[in-house]
Amino acid sequence: MSSIEFDHISKSYSETRVLDDVSLTFSSSQTTAIVGESGSGKSTLLQIVNGLVVADEGVVKIADAEIDYDALPKIRRNMGYAVQGAGLFPHLTIRENVTLVAQLAGWGHAQLEERYANLLSLFGLDDELSGRYPHSLSGGQQQRIGLCRAMMLDPPLLLLDEPFSALDPITRESIHEEMLQLIDGKKSILLVTHDMQEALKLAGYLVILKSGKVIQQGAPEDVANHPVDDYVARFFGSANA
Repeated sequence: MSSIEFDHISKSYSETRVLDDVSLTFSSSQTTAIVGESGSGKSTLLQIVNGLVVADEGVVKIADAEIDYDALPKIRRNMGYAVQGAGLFPHLTIRENVTLVAQLAGWGHAQLEERYANLLSLFGLDDELSGRYPHSLSGGQQQRIGLCRAMMLDPPLLLLDEPFSALDPITRESIHEEMLQLIDGKKSILLVTHDMQEALKLAGYLVILKSGKVIQQGAPEDVANHPVDDYVARFFGSANA
């Protein structure tokens, strides 16, 4: 069963065509990296899945069912969404940021607290941070909290939009290792990145976008060994630099 399917998706803003007749199928229990330069349309793909953006043309399906934009709260409970800079609510404590979605979903106190504690442990965070506010945390800590929030409901689908790009190399490497332990073939993940090294480390499938079009897709080793043009080859050149 496919996790997500894009069928002839197009999206424009004014005169700019951000996605141009994109058709893609993402398998379940697989991490797919969507790679491309800024403006290639990769973030817009995730925003369409999350319902933040509606396509002008085409159909989007999740688990073989077309997205019902009138039922977005229910749909979003089955997906986690983490973005660059964490996107935490500045007026909420760390505990409140992470557990908000579970509270809205009606979780009981014991279930909520157990899940919260497990996530802090998974991402190497101290419970001492719980009463603090995002501005008092380091960038790496904030990013980990953003991932905890995305994971709170243990969703089968994770949407990760450049969640590691602002981190220093050591922190990024640490979070990558945590993510690899977390993934372990159990979740469907779409990872938007411009970093081919990151894509090769975390993903089992690659999609290369350019100017809103799919240029190449396939297993990482196949794309690396047989790039269709110089645009694709440049990404692998930077990964090996």
